[in-house]
Amino acid sequence: MAKCLAGNALHLLLLAISGTMLTAAACVASAQVAPLAPKWLAGTPIPPVETFADGLARHHIELTEAALIAALQNPDGDVRSLAAAQLAATDDRPALKAILDALDAENDIQVQVNLAGAATWIGSQRALDRLQRLCQNLNVPATTRLDAARYVSNKELSTCYPMVEQIAQTDHDANVRVLAIMAAVSYRGQGEKAQALTVSALSDSDPIVRIAAAEALRFMHATGALGALRHALEIDGDDTVRQYMREAIRILSAPEKTP
Repeated sequence: MAKCLAGNALHLLLLAISGTMLTAAACVASAQVAPLAPKWLAGTPIPPVETFADGLARHHIELTEAALIAALQNPDGDVRSLAAAQLAATDDRPALKAILDALDAENDIQVQVNLAGAATWIGSQRALDRLQRLCQNLNVPATTRLDAARYVSNKELSTCYPMVEQIAQTDHDANVRVLAIMAAVSYRGQGEKAQALTVSALSDSDPIVRIAAAEALRFMHATGALGALRHALEIDGDDTVRQYMREAIRILSAPEKTP
């Protein structure tokens, strides 16, 4: 069963900032696994990103349309997710009905998100509606809701952003709060709100969230947050957190280079 675990969320954020972790939108172009394979995404240590085709090859699944459609019924949730992703990444529109049929029959909530996400890549409004419902369903695990929100964000819909904020502010697990900050920062069309959310996370009770906030502000080039970062640096008692805050301040204070 495919499971979405928080794992080393701070490590994921640092990977995202360094440009080595791709969004779902980038996956369409490059056919790489993220976030469709949450077990790997949350692995510790994190292995190199592999293509959908490579993931399917590990499971001895051929890349023909017939084999991929058959794999949508595979007992392994990762295989079902990968098969849908491969079909969508190759823009196999005739396979959309098979993906949606698999989605309707799917019991694993994380795989539902994976299948629906793949279906949205090839234009399914029905799958997009499913993702919007899932991201707002409080009975769905927070990490799965965040995955749904990422797919909705790729369609430039703000529907799921309030849920991302809610998770970032209230989830009891610091790793999940970090993942929510990542989702907020990358959420399309919500830059100002994401910056405000990230500034508020500078005072989070957990140091890994405060580090994530400092790194996210640096990644966002949030020069308007310099005052908040300096204030946070003055009052934070964790030397490691202060190190990250100093670095963020240094980068954001540097003069912009002209071509």
